[in-house]
Amino acid sequence: MSILWLAAICAALGMGCLLTPWHIGMTGVCLLLLAAVLLACHFLRGEKGKRWRRVLWSLAALGMALVFGMMGFIALDGRDNVPEEDVPFVVVLGAQTHGDRPSRTLRERLDLAAEYLEAHPAARVIVSGGQGADETQTEASVMDAYLRGKGIAAKRIVQETEARTTRENLINAKKLAAEAGISTEQVLIITSEFHLSRAKFIARSLGMEPYGIGSTTTPWILKVNYELREAFSYVKALVQAG
Repeated sequence: MSILWLAAICAALGMGCLLTPWHIGMTGVCLLLLAAVLLACHFLRGEKGKRWRRVLWSLAALGMALVFGMMGFIALDGRDNVPEEDVPFVVVLGAQTHGDRPSRTLRERLDLAAEYLEAHPAARVIVSGGQGADETQTEASVMDAYLRGKGIAAKRIVQETEARTTRENLINAKKLAAEAGISTEQVLIITSEFHLSRAKFIARSLGMEPYGIGSTTTPWILKVNYELREAFSYVKALVQAG
């Protein structure tokens, strides 16, 4: 198969990922970047072009190695770690809502939270998430209603309704916990497994000892796409923490 045909296939797949409603846009962007490299290599001719092809392939290989290495770290570091003793400060990170219903991703996080709260009756939870441009109410209010529907007492739930980013989630939640008399030395973060590594890193940068429980993401293409996106988001988190 020629480089030109391979570039065309990558471009077509990339556009398909961007246009599909399955939230795999980051995969599409990376495929389009690969298509651009392949296309450039096809048109670079002569001795000078040969040198530029080497540079492009070297940069592409280095970039892929860094991204895949970061994805591997995120997958390993995002595994559950829950201490034997109770953690009184529990935070559930928000995700997309549909009207007054949580999305599948958010519902899976909340189900894990309900299980933990049932098993640890002394723990309280902060549900954190503001209102996105395409949402009719705050994520926190939807999360609160869902947990109460699962039998969690309202007095055990604190809503954080302003956050738009993971860092804001944890900063605001820590402040609310302190105001409620909840110790913030340790925090148990409940989110999706692809998100857990970065969330724990941010919590650590804010002076908390982080633990985490991550919900499983299916199908596999969504998990790969989100881990790919997290690789770039982690860089932003490192810059903000510095």
